Amino acid sequence: MTEGAAGKESDFLKADIACLNPNALHATLISSLGNHCQVWRTSKRDEDRVSSIQEEDAAYVEFVIKYPVIHYSDSEIRLLARHYRQLKQDLDDIIPDALFFISRINGRRNICVLARAVNIWFNIANPQFEEEAIPLLKEYPKARNQLQRFIRTMEDMRKSDKPRLIDLYGLDNLVLDNNREIRYVDSFDVFFFEDMIDLLRDDDPELQVKIEISLQRLAYLKRILAIANRTAAAST
Repeated sequence: MTEGAAGKESDFLKADIACLNPNALHATLISSLGNHCQVWRTSKRDEDRVSSIQEEDAAYVEFVIKYPVIHYSDSEIRLLARHYRQLKQDLDDIIPDALFFISRINGRRNICVLARAVNIWFNIANPQFEEEAIPLLKEYPKARNQLQRFIRTMEDMRKSDKPRLIDLYGLDNLVLDNNREIRYVDSFDVFFFEDMIDLLRDDDPELQVKIEISLQRLAYLKRILAIANRTAAAST
């Protein structure tokens, strides 16, 4: 699931989430694509941060509300949350802070996520943008270091006792934000398991395509990072 992948619709939150008050929550629909999810963006005023009129604008915290339109069981919800925590532990600031919780959504028990909003500036994993990506990585060393850590983490996970592949199939999953830092913005089903292809071939024929595209984008990221590192070193 990605942010910014659908047309914007400013309105109140169009979901009955038991622990939220949708009639009082102004939100913008920013995605209805991805893993059958809806993503709404909104903000909350943090009164504790307001000590002067000048700080008033900075007192608003932007966050997204993500919920699936398909149903997840409690065991599936625990698995989704555990996978996200694993990513957060390994990738730290690359992964936005998020709160997973269970609530009644449109009358049915399901998962919901509140996550720090990411202001997407550039899709770093899309090979169509290679000409722009390499100069950007050359210019921003922190982004290069973050991308190196992301690639190393992906490769380590694939070699682990429980091999898994981070989802790079989703649109705008791996991006540069407006601070020119790498962010991974997916929340649900963040891993593919390559050893499941044969078992799920009939039930999920698109799985192999998603894995192949994720691997192709991993190879692409390794290549543009290597080029950016060489050109940055040559210019010093």
